[in-house]
Amino acid sequence: MKTEDIHLVIISQYFPPDVSGGSTRAYNYAKCLADQNFKVTVITAHPHQHGPVPKNYRNKLTKKEKMGNLDLIRVWVPSLLHSSVKNSAILNFSFCFTSLFPLFSIESKPDVILAFEPNLFSIIPAYFYSKLRGGIVLRVVDDMWPELLYEQKILKSNFLRKRLTHLAKFSYNYSKHIIPLNNEIKEIIHKSYGIDNDKIDVISHGIDETLFTFTKKERQKVFTLMYSGSLVNSYDFDIILNAARKLKNKNIEFVIRGKGKLLSYLQEQKAKFQIDNLVINSDFVPIDQLSTTLSKSDVFLVPMGKGHSLNTSLPTKILESQAIGRPIICCSSGAIGNYVEVTKSGICVDEGNLDGFIDAILKLESDEQLCQELGQNGRNSIEKNHKFEVIGKRLSSIIQKSLQIT
Repeated sequence: MKTEDIHLVIISQYFPPDVSGGSTRAYNYAKCLADQNFKVTVITAHPHQHGPVPKNYRNKLTKKEKMGNLDLIRVWVPSLLHSSVKNSAILNFSFCFTSLFPLFSIESKPDVILAFEPNLFSIIPAYFYSKLRGGIVLRVVDDMWPELLYEQKILKSNFLRKRLTHLAKFSYNYSKHIIPLNNEIKEIIHKSYGIDNDKIDVISHGIDETLFTFTKKERQKVFTLMYSGSLVNSYDFDIILNAARKLKNKNIEFVIRGKGKLLSYLQEQKAKFQIDNLVINSDFVPIDQLSTTLSKSDVFLVPMGKGHSLNTSLPTKILESQAIGRPIICCSSGAIGNYVEVTKSGICVDEGNLDGFIDAILKLESDEQLCQELGQNGRNSIEKNHKFEVIGKRLSSIIQKSLQIT
């Protein structure tokens, strides 16, 4: 089949202008595929990631939009903040239901349904689209759910644990093909759920390199280290707080940028311990301005929390840092740390290793040439492995193969 004859439906709760890893990944895949001339329809929620649903979307069950060469159908979700596990669960399950609203209104029968977000639960609407409108299901896996929920102790009920494990197994068995972002996730799916390796193809994240300008930052008097992203328990912010306290007499500034349930905690800790060399900024930054914001840093911080499932992912923020040419200091003994080391784009220490974290900061602060080398290595990795053209061709190949198997 020619790509222009193939209709792809992408189901993702999050999509720009929401700014999150899930939103960025869904957009990147959609754009990659549209650039390969597939007909792409995205079913997503009204914007809601960083605050209540905007007024111009409220009380509208569905709203059609265009985003470049993408067709979007936005659906209703409650106007709730992601301020608690309960609210997040309500939003997730609401989207699973309301994403079915366009079931019979999409213009043509889907050939392929890509299940993205919410992780794991997206298989529910994907299943109904497949059964009632036709098309095969491909599941994109960038985090291990429900394993991640257990490790973070978000999910404690054994009853729910068993049910979600059954749902995960069903999602892998029902999907025609599974696309994890790295070999670590592939291995877990194969060993824990008994899925044949022939059904699993690894594709890492793509990134729109045109949105992220490579720059060599001239060293200023103050050395700036930045974390940018969601303020959630997946990341160890205490290691940043403690490092800032220990280095407060040096010309080193820490910046934590983002929103999330830990924002108030971070603000309280900053005030309590008078951490004057820490800046906390929760202002919203549109994706087309993100490169300029990130480029103000000398080094990018990715302090992963402890937990095997946490460290099987690859946060989009790492690729964004590489794209603009900033070295990374990463706390991860798993796949994330391995990726940074293999690409020679930063320094990795074990999770929770404060002394190692501080040593890495001081090493980069004292060696401008090393910073430049690591930053250049990161950009080289983006050019070779993560450009839209590269990812789009890999996705196209998997889709064509899956359709031939049907």
